[in-house]
Amino acid sequence: MASTRPNEIFNTQNNGSKIHREPASDSSCHIVIIGAGVAGLACARYLTHSLEKKSYKITILEARDRVGGRTLSIPELNLDLGASWIFSPHTAALSLVRELNIGTIDQYEDGISLMKSGNSDVRRMRLGEIHNGAIRLKGGAGSLCATLLNELTVKNQTTVAVQLNSPVISITYETNQKLNIELRDKKSIVADYVVLALPPKLFISTIKITPQLPKSLTEELSDCDTWMASTCKAILQYERAWWKDQKLSGFAVSRQSKAQEWHDASSDTCNALFVFCLSGTTKQQVIDATVKIFGNEAINPTAIHMVDWSNERFTSGSTDHSFGGHAHASNICRQSQWNGRLWFGNSEVSDAHGGFIEGAVRRGAQVANQLAELIVGK
Repeated sequence: MASTRPNEIFNTQNNGSKIHREPASDSSCHIVIIGAGVAGLACARYLTHSLEKKSYKITILEARDRVGGRTLSIPELNLDLGASWIFSPHTAALSLVRELNIGTIDQYEDGISLMKSGNSDVRRMRLGEIHNGAIRLKGGAGSLCATLLNELTVKNQTTVAVQLNSPVISITYETNQKLNIELRDKKSIVADYVVLALPPKLFISTIKITPQLPKSLTEELSDCDTWMASTCKAILQYERAWWKDQKLSGFAVSRQSKAQEWHDASSDTCNALFVFCLSGTTKQQVIDATVKIFGNEAINPTAIHMVDWSNERFTSGSTDHSFGGHAHASNICRQSQWNGRLWFGNSEVSDAHGGFIEGAVRRGAQVANQLAELIVGK
């Protein structure tokens, strides 16, 4: 189940044959952003605002057949199989959501929470504020990417192009200060600047970068955990929110099964719990674990949706053994390379809130601002 598959928006722009090798114009700056998740799309948006008086072109290359990256939503149900929450300290993401007029849903947490550890019985606890003022987005977090995409492609039809199904296999810094980007289908494109808006572990293991990056930088990027890379997320839908009838918050934690953490995911369109699981968890294991901690009313969900992100090759590469936690990258990962021609622009290398939607928005804005300043100053 994909979040945003906006092929109708792109017209012919998502046809792989449309990208070909051509020299970047001396009079027009060509920026290529690799990755159409929150960070890449936000970076493109901020660039279009900052470069209004410059001649430029932005090409966004996305390996998947959809935009959104690690956001993956069921829009009509306001459900997320990927990233979901924006917390109260996440000012950049909240500001962007307001600018784009996206509706929000307060995370439900009223009532008793359930905890199970070891062989003990399930403990009932009133925890108070659990989610630090978290909100979800109407339409799911994928609505953020869908709205960004719509703005980029409708308002900037002549300057922004989006290319799906376009995995990059190499980036080469040429002697003429141009960057040659080769795609898996052997077509290539020339750019003045490149922004890598995908997880560091992923591009280090899948994209050949020439000349090689400094060893210390490569080592740190290789060690940068990818949020969601080892996580499986499930959603259980029910006819009614029976946990609320029992004065339960929907929040529960157990370390005795592969399904480990539950949260309410209800809205005015459905009643649901979402579950964080270890990679390799099956749907039946999710149901069994939910029954064990909540009781028999959990036994018959009307639907179950599930994505194991460890199997998503454009999130978790074959060499990615990340625990899946939130990354903490040092400043070396935020420095541009090749005289300001190559930039690292994804959530994991943000100066704060790495791995969160907030980190993606922050880093997208940071790269856009610094890159625009460089271009405008030329």
